[in-house]
Amino acid sequence: MVFMAGIGLIVSIIALLYLSLHLISSKTNEIDEHRSALSVQGAIQTSVNRVWALVIDNAVWDDAVNQVYRPELNVNWLYNTWGAGYKINNLYDGVYVLDEGFNVLWGSFRGQRVTGQHISQLGKGFESLVYQNAQTLRDDKKIFAGITQTESGISFIGIGLIRPMLGRLEVHDATRRYLVIGRQINNAMLKELGNTFQIENLRLTPTPSDSSSVPLSSASGETLGYLSWQPRQPGAEAAHAASADIIRIAVLAAVLILVFITISSLGLYKLARGEKQARNIALTDWLSHLPNRRALIERLATISKRGDSDEKSVVFIDLDGFKDVNDIYGHDKGDQLIVTIADALRDRVPQNGMLVRMGGDEFAMMIGGARAGEHSAAFAGAVLDFLSQPVPVGESTLHISASIGIASGSLVDCSSSELFRRADIAMYHSKITGKGRTTYYDAALNNVRERRLTIENDIRAGLVRDEFEVWYQPIIDARSQAMAGVEALVRWPRRPGGELLPDEFIPVAETSGLIYSLGLFVLRRACCDLVPHENLRLSVNISPAQFRDPEFEDKVARVLQETAFPAQRLELEVTESYVLENPERALAAIRNLKSQGTAVALDDFGNGYSSIGYLRRFNFDTIKIDKSLAGLVDSDEQALALVNGTVRIATALGMAVTAEGVENQSQLKLLCLAGCDRLQGYYFSPPKPLAVILARRPA
Repeated sequence: MVFMAGIGLIVSIIALLYLSLHLISSKTNEIDEHRSALSVQGAIQTSVNRVWALVIDNAVWDDAVNQVYRPELNVNWLYNTWGAGYKINNLYDGVYVLDEGFNVLWGSFRGQRVTGQHISQLGKGFESLVYQNAQTLRDDKKIFAGITQTESGISFIGIGLIRPMLGRLEVHDATRRYLVIGRQINNAMLKELGNTFQIENLRLTPTPSDSSSVPLSSASGETLGYLSWQPRQPGAEAAHAASADIIRIAVLAAVLILVFITISSLGLYKLARGEKQARNIALTDWLSHLPNRRALIERLATISKRGDSDEKSVVFIDLDGFKDVNDIYGHDKGDQLIVTIADALRDRVPQNGMLVRMGGDEFAMMIGGARAGEHSAAFAGAVLDFLSQPVPVGESTLHISASIGIASGSLVDCSSSELFRRADIAMYHSKITGKGRTTYYDAALNNVRERRLTIENDIRAGLVRDEFEVWYQPIIDARSQAMAGVEALVRWPRRPGGELLPDEFIPVAETSGLIYSLGLFVLRRACCDLVPHENLRLSVNISPAQFRDPEFEDKVARVLQETAFPAQRLELEVTESYVLENPERALAAIRNLKSQGTAVALDDFGNGYSSIGYLRRFNFDTIKIDKSLAGLVDSDEQALALVNGTVRIATALGMAVTAEGVENQSQLKLLCLAGCDRLQGYYFSPPKPLAVILARRPA
């Protein structure tokens, strides 16, 4: 047994030596490959700088100014000065003169005259280089150079304003002349660069090479190709040279082994290491590689056992809109976003702080000490600052915010679970009061949370006990003054604890997920109520939470089928804020609904972004002007002008216009004169049960 253990140790040492040699060899190769990559990048930058220098040498020239700013270009001078330069010194392939609109006035490629005036022939990379720096090119003395894909191949290209060497350009109008010089990448150039930077077999390839490659990217961001080369293997050469010495060292080590190895000790070591690895896995979040909820609980338990009395502060972070990322871009993109944000949070954690991923889109940070609260506030601010900018994830750029809650206290005064509950309550308050903000826990927040939980439970029970009703507000035809339709609005008159207004219970339904059931109840009840009244159209508000549901369109279709309500009589209203926050999902949902025959209205227009661009893109059937705008037409000339403009825009786009919030005869008259198609407001009737609305309708 001892002999076998000794043999095992010898084999292990030999394997370790060779593994070390292999590791050193690999690392040496990696270092050399990294150096080569830096050299190739330096070669690329050197080539760009050469073109940049050529532009300076030729564009900053008094003779050039005298020639190119004439009413008519001297073509012979241009060719003899610049066009023939290709044959003389082979410093460039193409040279062009552009006007103030960046159109080609004259050009020569390899000594031949170039036809065509648009710079698109010089590639998207050059177009981006020009248009990104157009103002600077006109007004400044800067030269810009980069890489582009021309019709003849990939080229290094530069552009600069033709100007005198000293003083200002004496041109008092918008006239400008720009010199463009390009040098195409070819084998001779690559060979020269390879020799200069000691890179073997430097070549241009359309795809990454199996050996080593560096991408060539243009100013437009597109990858035009790759510079590839044959990497050297200095590590392998050194390993081969040292192999004989390694063998001698291994033999010497085997001879020096005089102490036997106990198998039991080795087994215990392996067992302890396996337990440690298993424990690390159990306490680590697999996606973000941060500690998980269990690790945090164990840490808090340890602190509680020690009886620490210093202040502890907990920061609870919930990402706003993460579900939309998963729904729109897929869960793989959502996972990448979690990893990106986890790395960003890790970089911002204060010293001695513990950052954990609680699960899903939730993170938490705990820190102790006399300045724990101060550190927590600084960390929360840093997180919000980071998320105030778009987050790059792969090839996408995502906009996301966070709702943050902070709770501080001693574990002597409250348990660790209570401290986290308080931070969670504060986070929840941030979410329901606008998101993208930080809230500090106090006792009043606890009362608000308990109130919302009570309402949430009451909604759940009220749906079961049929406590909700659907009331209706008339929608009036502006021309005939007859009732053309109704808008369905939910009410809760039979709540055991007393009636609640929609503004009190609908936000709770949205944040708790009960809006899906409540919204379908309103849609189904309204369709059933309006089926017999064939000359009335039905409008139903749709919550943003419902619109995010990928099965929403199918659910609407099922309700219409079950109630036998014609889709052509139904109009669903969606708010403009959700449309702009989730344009791809909104566009798909609107198209699906309209394909079923259901109309879609943009609600609360004028209360937010009010963009003509998205009106054209989403092709709504109706625009509903918000009462905050329509209700001011009789007292605010600007509001009246905005309503008139909105009606004209909607008419041009083939959309009907409904004005909300009509409260008096003067507003009615002005909105009719503005050209609104339909009117709605308390002037006609507040929301009432359908029977009451129909009873007021003229026979």
